[in-house]
This record gives sequence, structure tokens and C-alpha cells, in this order.
Amino acid sequence: MKTLTVAIDLRSFLLGAFALGGLLTLTNFKPAHDGQPDPTVVDTRRFQVVASDRQTIILDTKTGRFILDPFGTTKPKWVVGDFEELQKPGGK
Repeated sequence: MKTLTVAIDLRSFLLGAFALGGLLTLTNFKPAHDGQPDPTVVDTRRFQVVASDRQTIILDTKTGRFILDPFGTTKPKWVVGDFEELQKPGGK
């Protein structure tokens, strides 16, 4: 049976080591923005929608205002409200 002999010179070893180091550095690189959008440009998470079998609510999380659509009516009717006004004593 023939024996297998592996010989590598120093230049090839260093080239492979630098290539491997560069590849590992590039794969572990993280962008500076961490994937979060800039809130001053656009905030797409501002509005929250909740729908159930009885009503639909669209809430503006920045201002606390909401729009309510009850399904029990014959005509679609959007009721505009403000969360802060409802929480005040003597509110609506």
C-alpha cells in the first residue's frame, strides 16, 4: 500500500492562513445600524391594528389617538377617540 505524504511550503501556508482570517473577519462583520431603521426618517411601527369578530381598532402609538369600527352596525361607522382623554377623570 502506498503512503500518502503531504508537504506544504511556508508561503502557501501563510497565504491560506491570511485568506482564512480575512474570510472569518468578513463573516463576523456587523453593520453599524444593527438593522434598526432610523426613527427620524420613518417609523413604520407607529400604528397598531387590532381586529376581532366584533370591532376593528387602529391605534396611533405616538399620540394615543384611535379609530374604532364596530361591526354590529348596518353601515360602516368609524369612531375617532383619544386614549388620553378617556383616561382623564370625567372623560368621555
